[in-house]
Amino acid sequence: MGSLRTPVGPLPSSIYWRRRVVVLLVVALVAALAFWATRSGGGTQNTGASDGADGPAQSITPGPTADEDLIDERPGGREEDEEDEEDGAGESAGEDDAEGDGADSGGGGDDASGGGNADGGAPDGEDGTDDAEAGAQASGGSGSGGTSGAGLPGCGPGAVTLSLRSAENAYAPGEKPELRLSAENSSGDACALDFGHASLTLTVADSEDEEVWSSAVCPTGKSRQLVAVPAGDSATHTVLWDRRHNAGDCDSGEPGAPAAAGTYVAEAAVDGFPVAKTSFRLNRD
Repeated sequence: MGSLRTPVGPLPSSIYWRRRVVVLLVVALVAALAFWATRSGGGTQNTGASDGADGPAQSITPGPTADEDLIDERPGGREEDEEDEEDGAGESAGEDDAEGDGADSGGGGDDASGGGNADGGAPDGEDGTDDAEAGAQASGGSGSGGTSGAGLPGCGPGAVTLSLRSAENAYAPGEKPELRLSAENSSGDACALDFGHASLTLTVADSEDEEVWSSAVCPTGKSRQLVAVPAGDSATHTVLWDRRHNAGDCDSGEPGAPAAAGTYVAEAAVDGFPVAKTSFRLNRD
């Protein structure tokens, strides 16, 4: 025990004391490090234990992988709203189309009824096209005239001269005689002449003066057909005869018997005017 308090050696005692102090400091330092290391490890364990005591760790849902679509749905039901809007727009477009079709159909009906009124409201003989068609005869003839004479004063025999001629002197079998009634206006004022079947009568008679055909029998077309005759000019009304006798029964629709070959005389009589005549021949087969 004395050696501990009083160092023994060849060196001075102060040196031995310094050595002892250094050794003690080293031991103290090692002990402090060991204690610190123990406390640090124990704190970490205590912290983990404390965290574990609070309850099980919350699960974390992994995010989408690279192969998955990051946006499957639009938030807030936007995708469904857009689909509903598109469906609504399609239904509105269908209703608009249906209404448009209905309006078009209604317009067509108005046009059709309007056309009927136009045809029904036009006075006889006031439409130039209808006047031309109105000259067609039931026996197969057809007539044509000039422009409408509506609104013009009537022609008188002192100003207008009527003449009748045949387009050909002779007609081969099957050819229909074409008879042309012309009105020549020598005055300085335009006037209107009525070529309707109520005013004009055209007859065809054979060489024995027997009537073969007359426009007054089973008349067709308009009864009043006004045609304008310009001042210093003429207007022509053409009729085709079908080479047949008048039908025995107008209601039956049966055509008359064919006319025989020979010479025929045609006469045109217009109310208030002298009768105009011409002749032609039907050749044999």
